[in-house]
Amino acid sequence: MTSSIRHRILPSNTVGIARIALLLAAFLPSAKPVGEQPSYCRIGTPGARVKMVRPGPGDAAIDDVNWFARPVPNREGNWIIAFASHDQNYLYDLTNGNRIRIPDKSDAVATPDGAFITVPSHYTDTHTINFYAAAPLLKNLASGENSQDAMPAFAHHDPDMVDAYYQSVGLLSKTNDHGTETSVYRMMFSGSRHPQPPGFRIVEYTVKRTDKETHFAASAPMKLCPEIVKDMATPFISKDGRYVIAHDDGVTGKAPSLKIFEIQSVDYNNRTCSCRQAVDFGFSAGKADFSFDGSKVTFHISKFNPLIVFVNGGIPSPAITDVVVADLKRDSAGKVISSDKIGRVTTSEREGVGKYFPAFFPDGNLLYISSDQPQQQKEDRKFHFTVVDPRAETRTSNFFADPDHRGVAEKIGQLWYDQCGSSLKPFKEGEAAWWFLSLSTEQCKEVVGHGAGLSPTDRKALRNACAHRF
Repeated sequence: MTSSIRHRILPSNTVGIARIALLLAAFLPSAKPVGEQPSYCRIGTPGARVKMVRPGPGDAAIDDVNWFARPVPNREGNWIIAFASHDQNYLYDLTNGNRIRIPDKSDAVATPDGAFITVPSHYTDTHTINFYAAAPLLKNLASGENSQDAMPAFAHHDPDMVDAYYQSVGLLSKTNDHGTETSVYRMMFSGSRHPQPPGFRIVEYTVKRTDKETHFAASAPMKLCPEIVKDMATPFISKDGRYVIAHDDGVTGKAPSLKIFEIQSVDYNNRTCSCRQAVDFGFSAGKADFSFDGSKVTFHISKFNPLIVFVNGGIPSPAITDVVVADLKRDSAGKVISSDKIGRVTTSEREGVGKYFPAFFPDGNLLYISSDQPQQQKEDRKFHFTVVDPRAETRTSNFFADPDHRGVAEKIGQLWYDQCGSSLKPFKEGEAAWWFLSLSTEQCKEVVGHGAGLSPTDRKALRNACAHRF
């Protein structure tokens, strides 16, 4: 019988081959090519409105990205970022493709006003926190001149900060008095010689600039507020230095979730600060960033691994990461009081490949990193930086805050997996709901319409959720 089948396949008989293919598909439905899946299964997207992808076809490839990448504000409004590759910092103008080396090994982060580029002590040879004037580095970027030997404008040494990394910067104030410009930056760092949480430290830097000189003064390092515990899970400070977004899993009896805390006071003498919880998003998420106007936050979510806290050289398979944006509500006094609409920017469908560490540009566009191979694959890896307009995404209310709405979203997400997700590891608790956000209204209705085991009442309720999005 085997030889008979083989004999029938070898001739170029397209009708016979088609019949055999249909028989195989009937017995092996999971082997169906992606291109033949129903349209509601094909939900992968790099974002609804992609503005730029670098490196482009004519650019030198990037085969390694260390940790995160951060936008660098500049007068021209170009999409410039700082990133690290093979333990070397770079500036990269995504607008025109220029790329140069700059000092130190990793974690180059610009101040929100674009005046300085900072590097933490873990990645400097002198174990100092370095401030580099941004203007000469940006000038060299425009001309294509490498600047890895540039000298810092200020090198901060403190015994409590000799091994700091993973910093973020807020601008508390900027004033100008008779030609003296005074800027106060609040920086938050991870890493210290104190193993007990919170391991993060806050330092305030006062910078006075005139036409002739620049003077720096640093406060004593202060512990991050005790209201945030187990804070190694990616806290990040807002552009105005007044809020911290962090994944908090230190509350006994409650599920871990992403939260925003307002820094209400700092105690310089006792070297600590106090906070109030402003927002509990109700779900786990990885590294987040605030928009420059404070109206939004962005973060990445993960399938299989709930956080993917620190990413160096890509995403480890079988995890998948994707980018989400969330709007914030403020009261009449301008204080953040709750989350508002959320939107999923990207959807990745291959394990070990994803979009991660999103960050805002001053113009409201969004940057994220992606790689085309899992972290475990060391050869032929390519990394890209993508700029998207998050305002183009469909928004829905934060259904994670409502158990009933969350349950509906999880049910729809699971229906998608049952029909389309055979190539992926099964969803863990809380993951299916995010797939609801990946479906258009029509795709969602199709998923529900083809779902098995639903009563007419349940099917109607789920289709209603597809149409109205809570």
